[in-house]
Amino acid sequence: MTTESALVTAGRAMLEALFPGRCLLCGSWLDHTGRDGVCPGCLLLLVPLSGTRCVKCGIPLVSEHETCTRCRTADFVFAAHSSLFSYTGPVKTLVAALKFAGRTRLSRLFADLLWESMAGSFADVPLVPVPGRRRHDAVDVTARNLQARHGTPVLRLLARTGGKPQKSLDFDERRRNLAGRIRVVGTPGDTIPAEVVLLDDVFTTGATADACARALLSAGCRKVRVVTIAMEE
Repeated sequence: MTTESALVTAGRAMLEALFPGRCLLCGSWLDHTGRDGVCPGCLLLLVPLSGTRCVKCGIPLVSEHETCTRCRTADFVFAAHSSLFSYTGPVKTLVAALKFAGRTRLSRLFADLLWESMAGSFADVPLVPVPGRRRHDAVDVTARNLQARHGTPVLRLLARTGGKPQKSLDFDERRRNLAGRIRVVGTPGDTIPAEVVLLDDVFTTGATADACARALLSAGCRKVRVVTIAMEE
């Protein structure tokens, strides 16, 4: 982060602390009992995932045992995926505000919620942000807040080049779209950790997480787990 952008970020944080504005969900005026753009009442709407889930991708199981039908054929190389929320309702609204509307203070909220609910998944393992397509990337700024606020080690080991947006693509199309576009970056002599945790905002088909995991495993990593803010179920 440049000196200029750091000053802008600090100035924005100071303004938000003095003038919290309105809740990004219900529009009510915020006081200092809210958290980073969300009022106390709306915070109660952010309900973490629960129930019996696939040990690989994390989707809810209906009649399957341990592993869902998709994971039996998808050939994912990451060890497991865990997500904090379902990508619906208020969570979807907030993730969209963070990703597309520049509401970066939400990255502090999501960083704190990830830490409070899932720190056992990544507290002692380097966190690798999934590379994004935007200059102000929601995943990277969330990782930055996990590092600054909770001491989580963050390694920016991955870069992405080209490809079209993934939103409208199915699993096979996403996998083809990402083929050869995720690479491990760093300086000569860098050591790839034996285990890392990938951080992404939304888990949809698993194609992005799989492509990132394949790049890391090919570079010498032995185990890759995935943590996301939300997942499509």
